[in-house]
Amino acid sequence: MSRKLIISIFLAFFALTINLFSVTKGPGDKVDNFSITNYDGSSYNLSDALSKSDKGVIVMFWSTECPNVQPYNDRINDYAKEYISQGFTVWAINSNSTESTDAVSEHAKKNSYIFPVLKDNNNKVADLFGAVKTPEVFVLGKDNTVLYHGRISDNKVSSEQTTHDLKNALDEIAAGKEVSVKETKAFGCGIKRAQ
Repeated sequence: MSRKLIISIFLAFFALTINLFSVTKGPGDKVDNFSITNYDGSSYNLSDALSKSDKGVIVMFWSTECPNVQPYNDRINDYAKEYISQGFTVWAINSNSTESTDAVSEHAKKNSYIFPVLKDNNNKVADLFGAVKTPEVFVLGKDNTVLYHGRISDNKVSSEQTTHDLKNALDEIAAGKEVSVKETKAFGCGIKRAQ
């Protein structure tokens, strides 16, 4: 085996190990600032969004294909309308290397999202958060601190939901209260990271 091939294998293993052992940001953790220039040419910066937002920023890791995301397509705009009007900023972030920028753009248009869907090339933002699933949600307070992390609700099927975890957390934040359930287990598809 050539030395170059051995080094390549080692580097690939090292990169995979870093992804496997990256730590997901949880309640109380701070998230570093990031910027994305999106496919529409607009720039999105976390610090700017937090400074302009009255309540915080909702970051949802999203997918054009995941069967656990698609059932939320009809409901997520209702969530966004309600909480944007209360002073939150809402972003969806697509970090899947297997989903093209064109697919992300078309999916956003098809579902008439009222919030931006940002394409996270090379999953840099997913790595920053330690996000591993779609859908997976992080709600950040004004100081970049995670106030809630986890799922949208306990069931992707609207009629079978029994807890509205994200809604409950946002209602408490909007009312100036501490979030009572700060973390729930996200369920969904694994984020397909770039190699």
